[in-house]
Amino acid sequence: MFDELYGLIHSEGWAYKTNRDHYQLRDRALMCVLILSGCRISEALNLRKLQFRIYKDKIVLKNVETKKNGETREKIILPKNGSLARFTYVFQDWLSLVPSRESYIFLSESRFGFLWDKPLSRKRAFWIIKTTTGMFPHWFRSLCETIYGRLIFKSDAWKLKEFMGLKRLDSTTPYVKGSWEDDEHCIFEI
Repeated sequence: MFDELYGLIHSEGWAYKTNRDHYQLRDRALMCVLILSGCRISEALNLRKLQFRIYKDKIVLKNVETKKNGETREKIILPKNGSLARFTYVFQDWLSLVPSRESYIFLSESRFGFLWDKPLSRKRAFWIIKTTTGMFPHWFRSLCETIYGRLIFKSDAWKLKEFMGLKRLDSTTPYVKGSWEDDEHCIFEI
């Protein structure tokens, strides 16, 4: 699954006329952040460099304001180990090019280059992702919820709710599957 996903984000990008490598790296980094964090596209586009802390084994994203319910996700981990690490490294390559702590991470472009003080528009980001991958931006959020809900949090709906910054527990239902009978053996181990 992770190989196919990595291939999807590295599919041929939009044919930019100038700064092609930089624009494509930005676009891929955006998709990687959507996969790793489960942010809504509008949340991801408002991220600034000062919200990221780089460590040896992870990048920590701090204080992401959720657009739907106005809450704040205090910490999101982008791992540098395991199956998700390759997505973190794509993002880190882009992050290293962002010049100032106050700059938006996913910045807008003009025919003269990047506009470091203006975020990419939601409409443009939507169009880039749809054109290059055939997917909608929210597909990446759903994918993140599925990965975390099933593989990391082992169908623990409460943990997934907290990680994603959701208001209601029932919002996690499509992403956590399982039955109490999956853990029936635990009854005999107490």
